[in-house]
Amino acid sequence: MPPLTEGTVDQLTGIDDLEYLRTVDRTLLHRWALSEVFLTDARRVDDTRFLAAAQLPPTHPYYTDHLVHDGRVPDPLLLIECCRQAETYAAHVFHDVPRDAKFILRSWSWRGLGPAAVLPPGPARLAVQVSTVRPQYRGSELRGLEYHMDLWLGGAPVGAVRLEASYLSAPMYEAARSHVRGRTPAPRSDTHVAPDAGPEVAPHLVGRTDPRNVVLGDARTDGRGGATARLRVPADHPSMFDHPLDHVPGMVLMEAARQLALFTANDRRGSLSRQAVTAFSATFTTYVELDAPVSLEAVPVDADPAGGTAVRVSVRQNGVEAAAVTVELGDALPAGE
Repeated sequence: MPPLTEGTVDQLTGIDDLEYLRTVDRTLLHRWALSEVFLTDARRVDDTRFLAAAQLPPTHPYYTDHLVHDGRVPDPLLLIECCRQAETYAAHVFHDVPRDAKFILRSWSWRGLGPAAVLPPGPARLAVQVSTVRPQYRGSELRGLEYHMDLWLGGAPVGAVRLEASYLSAPMYEAARSHVRGRTPAPRSDTHVAPDAGPEVAPHLVGRTDPRNVVLGDARTDGRGGATARLRVPADHPSMFDHPLDHVPGMVLMEAARQLALFTANDRRGSLSRQAVTAFSATFTTYVELDAPVSLEAVPVDADPAGGTAVRVSVRQNGVEAAAVTVELGDALPAGE
């Protein structure tokens, strides 16, 4: 089975057999709400490869709420979420990771390929080819795996995702969390009130239209092309916190980094009407807790040769960098425009 970047969907054995009729069991994706389930099929090719299918919603209160292109191009974070669902499903079904195991995100990235694909009027079909590498075992139990994913939408490549995850049994996870927090139990997002993050940022300054999707507070530019902000933990958000958690999930940190990168672009260029994310990469080194303030700092890095810009966002808590996210921005228009 050749890499997707070298072939076409029609050349890939099994792609045409993927089904888009119904979503898979939501519990295998660690999701409560059916509206947050996008994976419709996953089929194993061999011990290290599988194919997956997902249906992208034509409208969604979070994933299609964007100023750029009026939501007509796929949100990179939606594509990453589809890949996360494929990884989680595969870990349980293909690799026998227990259902009560805890999944730890180590790193992930997405890079677009070519002009942004235009979404069809109705639901869009996403096809994903996955190769797994560098498995880590403890005895017979899978403890870690890397996923290399190539994505197709309507017969056109829409990017490549790389994802690294670790898997811990429930007792080992509890022991690890206790070691980090000492005698203080981790609060849950459904009962804990997060620290105040200061004045809420206006949605249009971070590429949004709905204030409920804004996760930054007290955002300020530094006069050198960078910016700082504090994280507004959206514990009641139905997409970012689909179910109660004892930490801030990586997807929220990615969203915060995207918003701060767009905030810096807005300050430099005066408008977000043409700014699109063309690549993401992130590493996560420790859990972000719910009961301590979280700060973000954005610093411009080397510009893309094609004319885009890149921003590195450091996510810090208690004086420690918990995550580092690089967001690349460009003036990309949808295909044909």
